Amino acid sequence: MDHIVQTSIRDQVALKLRYEIFSRKLAIGEQLRQETIASRYNISRMPVREAFLLLEAEGFIQIQNNKRAIVVGVTRKILEDHFATRILLETEITLQAALANEDFSSLQKMVDDARHITDKQAYVLANEAFHRKIWDMSNNLALSSTCGYLWRGITSLTLLFFDDQMKRSIDEHQAMVDAMKSKDTSAIVSIVYHHIETTKASILTHFQKTITG
Repeated sequence: MDHIVQTSIRDQVALKLRYEIFSRKLAIGEQLRQETIASRYNISRMPVREAFLLLEAEGFIQIQNNKRAIVVGVTRKILEDHFATRILLETEITLQAALANEDFSSLQKMVDDARHITDKQAYVLANEAFHRKIWDMSNNLALSSTCGYLWRGITSLTLLFFDDQMKRSIDEHQAMVDAMKSKDTSAIVSIVYHHIETTKASILTHFQKTITG
């Protein structure tokens, strides 16, 4: 029997189901029941119910009145819309963080420390921490919360593809910090766009493979 680590149970259940829907291990039209998922991971139904609500908001499933959910699946348009929205929001929040601060030593340390990471899971956490630090530095709670919501969604699938992207990601983080230090707004816009577009390309490549089999 699979088990869920007892931290952020809702998000971990949502991630597992999101991946199974993305990879088509769960077919479009397939029914999911709260009690079945709860039993599968040896957890209560509450975090499963909460995970269902997240996935419905993201368009992956449709919840019915009888505590069941129907897999809607994921389309290329859903993926493209997700990353287009991230580009808009994260460009703005990075610009705000750059203009509101003079000390970027904490971000620089994160980049330096990340260069010593070899484990994929560890880098996934370091990568998220880097981006969340930028959001915090913007001092814009509404924008930060929205970026966090998107990060828990489709973006969370990128942890599957970090094996061959860690160095690229770190180098782009360094370029981002350099641009923020110099208040180079045009560079920030370009770097954030490229950073997220590259992630989108990886997701779409794997998505296409699930279609063509």
